[in-house]
Amino acid sequence: MHPPATVFCDFDGTVTREDSFDAVAGAVAPELWGRLKRQLFAFELNLREAMAQLAAGLGPPDLAAMEAHMDRFSPRPGFLPFLDALDQGGIPFVLVSGGLEPLVERVLGPHRGRLHALVAAQVEAAAGGGLEFASPWSDGQELVAKARVLDRYGRGRRVVIGDSITDLGMARVADLVFAREPLCDWLSERGIHHHRWNDFDDVANVLRAEGLLPPAAVAAPGSPAADAAARPAPAAG
Repeated sequence: MHPPATVFCDFDGTVTREDSFDAVAGAVAPELWGRLKRQLFAFELNLREAMAQLAAGLGPPDLAAMEAHMDRFSPRPGFLPFLDALDQGGIPFVLVSGGLEPLVERVLGPHRGRLHALVAAQVEAAAGGGLEFASPWSDGQELVAKARVLDRYGRGRRVVIGDSITDLGMARVADLVFAREPLCDWLSERGIHHHRWNDFDDVANVLRAEGLLPPAAVAAPGSPAADAAARPAPAAG
């Protein structure tokens, strides 16, 4: 029996409050990453090109430093209860990141068993002592082509949760999209329907309204859970 939906969720800036890849890349290679980020957001470089240039400018000590920086990040409040709700609804959760698997694992390793799949780029040593980023999901535009991941794992309605440029491709082919800035601005420019979200309670409320999750358990009046349940779903873009 197929599930009613599959949730595909970005990691940096989505599971984490801050865009953690942006933070750690900026910490180890501020000038290089600053230039690449500006070109990415101006659509002068595609994601595959930017990641290849970043890898060429880094070495194993930089990767170790990036992993160490990840220790200051944790899942956004509400993320683990959101996984609980998906479990209750029989909806698989696929973590799909345009970043690096060892960085994602540093934060989500303890929760890996709760994920249907974790998809991110691998890191390999390059000739000459540098790094290479690789992914079986790459295409001509993206190192991790998230739309291809949707095609592989999607069952039922394909629900996408994201916040930035790595999520644009999968948002185009999703059935239901949740976006934070700057992704929501790019989606609005392209006429792609989406729901703006602040936290995972917002996402769960819309999934309940869509009939994809069972109603929330009744909470005591005045409790945080009751307040979250009473909060209206964010407006669609």
